[in-house]
Amino acid sequence: MLIKRMLLHSYYPVKIPTAFALCVATALVLTAQPAAQRATAVPVVQTVYVSAVDRKQVPVSGLTPADFVVKEGGDVREIIKVEPATTPMHVAIIVDDSGTGIFRVPVANFVNQLLGRAQFAIKHVIGQAVKLVDYTSDVEQLRNAVMRLGVRAETPDGGRVVEAVFDTAKELRTVDRPVIIVLTDTHAEYSSLPAHHVLDELQTSGALLQVIAVARVASLNPSSVPTPKDKPADLLEHQLDINRVLGDGPKQSGGRRVEIGGLGGSIPELQGFAMELKEQYLITYLVPAGERLNQKLGVSSKRRGVTVRAPQRAAKSN
Repeated sequence: MLIKRMLLHSYYPVKIPTAFALCVATALVLTAQPAAQRATAVPVVQTVYVSAVDRKQVPVSGLTPADFVVKEGGDVREIIKVEPATTPMHVAIIVDDSGTGIFRVPVANFVNQLLGRAQFAIKHVIGQAVKLVDYTSDVEQLRNAVMRLGVRAETPDGGRVVEAVFDTAKELRTVDRPVIIVLTDTHAEYSSLPAHHVLDELQTSGALLQVIAVARVASLNPSSVPTPKDKPADLLEHQLDINRVLGDGPKQSGGRRVEIGGLGGSIPELQGFAMELKEQYLITYLVPAGERLNQKLGVSSKRRGVTVRAPQRAAKSN
């Protein structure tokens, strides 16, 4: 009889009270929502790294909470603390120079400026990105990696620099103060990844993206001539993805993109990036209870002539 009753119980549906069913359904809907879309039950403390520069792009020091305004979704947030950023950085340098070796000296100068403040990884793009050295602060390892950035055979199909940004952002998800520096000659580029996919990974990592692009005229070699497999519409779509990642990515992450006309052995703009990183601020602010996290972020300064560079959204939860 006991077995028979168990079978009958499993065969016939069990009636669940309507009110209970509604509660369960509501809970499931709330659970399914991304954390960024749910309101916080209690106040949440958030932090963001920012740079502040004057009209000449020189970093501004000595700023206090009274000098900043932080907004999320258009609402002003209470700033708890502003302090110089002292946490060591993880800096990935991606060199995409079509084998010319034009960035070797600028990279050496950049690393020298930030020694003692960061660990560095250096990659060069030969078709795909090749890691010359993993994250380290060892001077000898870094020197050896920089020396390998000399003249090489030109990339036959254009460097996959967008893929390199994507893979690097994934590497940096779990580290403090991630930074990606892209140095590219913008020649014969191609991307197999949609821009939104890369930009989303960049936001998730919280990495700051800085780009320096050297414009140069493409020579008429096989790498600059579309092959039969490349349809014009496909080429345009791939180029648009590249432009979005290397153009919108810096602004969205709190960095910037700089176009330069040529090289004379050094890149002042790259040294400017290093100065900004050395003088960054860490702002701690409060998100009140009942507010959504990961809203559009805006950070500005009340001080005249000061420009603040900050990510447009906080890093997503992994």
